[in-house]
Amino acid sequence: MNLRLKKLREKIELKNLDGLVSFNPSNIFYLTGFYAENAFIFVSPGEAMLVVPKLIYPSVKELAKHPPWQVKVINDYIDFFKKYKYKKIGLEDSIPYKYLKKLDQVVKVKNYGNLIEDMRITKDKDEISKIRTACKISKKAIRFAEDKIKTGLTEKSLADDLEHFLRKNGAEKSSFDIIVASGKNSAKPHHSPTNRKFQKNDIIVVDLGCIYKGYNSDLTRTFFLGKINNYVKKVLNTVSDAYIKAIGMIKDGVACMRVDFTARSIINKNGFKKHFIHSTGHGIGIDIHEEPMLSAGSDKILKKGMVVSVEPGIYIPDRFGVRIEDTVLVTENGCKVMT
Repeated sequence: MNLRLKKLREKIELKNLDGLVSFNPSNIFYLTGFYAENAFIFVSPGEAMLVVPKLIYPSVKELAKHPPWQVKVINDYIDFFKKYKYKKIGLEDSIPYKYLKKLDQVVKVKNYGNLIEDMRITKDKDEISKIRTACKISKKAIRFAEDKIKTGLTEKSLADDLEHFLRKNGAEKSSFDIIVASGKNSAKPHHSPTNRKFQKNDIIVVDLGCIYKGYNSDLTRTFFLGKINNYVKKVLNTVSDAYIKAIGMIKDGVACMRVDFTARSIINKNGFKKHFIHSTGHGIGIDIHEEPMLSAGSDKILKKGMVVSVEPGIYIPDRFGVRIEDTVLVTENGCKVMT
């Protein structure tokens, strides 16, 4: 944690700031080890403070025992800046407007992009270890789902069982609301599970992930409950080919947009251009969706130590959908599939 703080302070000094403020709970966790909402961190060349409302203090007071961090309790965060009389404060893109509006009245503020998020984009060994454990739990869960799927079981029942399975096997909780989408529902990428029962020859998409010690995993598999026709086989083979080619592109130094282009060009070539309706992937870490994005609009370059999802999909409205997704670690000469 102190190495991260040192790196951030170097950035702050380069910007000639009195300090940097972040209200982002994920950034707070990254620097302090505590996930605190309705709070903020203030980091300057000489200070490191976690500023919290009184309600949160009992949960984070342990941090005060770990210099150089201090824990301050306030009722109104504006009072903090009035009291300490800072003049030039750096803010991040993620600051809520309600905070920005008030801060601008008492101190000179300037947006400096995403200083902490830019640090988070490449994972260290400890972070990778936690993500790897989250991936192991998710792999167990997807095998559990495979064994559980049968005609008559509902989407919601399987999703509920998977949530319980993840927690029982060491996860803090699921990374997001688990997706179980069957039949026509599988054509909806972010379907919410219903009481629809699985039927013979259904296509079932299961998308899950879990959090382990603050870090996420992401994994999607498409199951076939019976026979599939030639059209479904074409869709499946196209998604599989796009996935394989995208995985093959990933390594240190490759532009994120090239990975997206590789997957998208295969899907387009096979006649499904309008049915691939999301990006090829996204960064995974403290947040389930973070930089870098594997998308046509990304300006990021993949670096060793980044963790991303690769998740091409084809969705035929009112018929079915197919998606394959894994969590992937970028290495110097390629990548490692962690799920």
